[in-house]
Amino acid sequence: MRRWLSADWEPTGAIAALTETAELIGRGGGRMLRGSSFYEDFVKTVLTINTSWSSTCRMVNAVVAEPGNGAFPDPDAILDYGEERLRTRAKLGFRAPALIAATRRMLEDGAITSSGEGSPERLAHEYLISLKGIGPYAAAHCRVLLHDFSRIPIDSSVIAYLRERHACDPAAFAESRLSWGAYLALGYRLTRLREKLEQADRANSE
Repeated sequence: MRRWLSADWEPTGAIAALTETAELIGRGGGRMLRGSSFYEDFVKTVLTINTSWSSTCRMVNAVVAEPGNGAFPDPDAILDYGEERLRTRAKLGFRAPALIAATRRMLEDGAITSSGEGSPERLAHEYLISLKGIGPYAAAHCRVLLHDFSRIPIDSSVIAYLRERHACDPAAFAESRLSWGAYLALGYRLTRLREKLEQADRANSE
């Protein structure tokens, strides 16, 4: 449960860097909701690549139902289930070989344990990018769930939001927020959260 709620995360540095949204951090706004292990977060991230949210949910449910027998499967269960069944029965498509290859390598490299716990030191952004099928978005997202907020996980929704609300691209946004330092991704998330809360307050007051 402590991992689910990021209860062990120390927010002092983020509060100092993100003065505009420090109040939200004090209210728990900086804590990530996570899975029971890094491996669970990793697999779910892979299942968001180039697909819709409904398809992601369907694939996660399929992985839980068979190799997991009703719970989220550990790395060995995924490997035992195999690429063919992941592709055809769980319908992971092109993600199946990528998931099998990444799982095997992370185990061999000692980056994850057989229970799925991850070593943040061995799961650096550069290492994650080197895994088959893992690009900048997935690597940055996995690092955020390890409380490394130095990179924004950039997908189409991030690009659209920055274009609409800030009239810039992700690179320009990062350049204009250098004061956020290692908390760039968290600052981005909290900025969007603050805007949603302000919109809700305005709607409630009308």
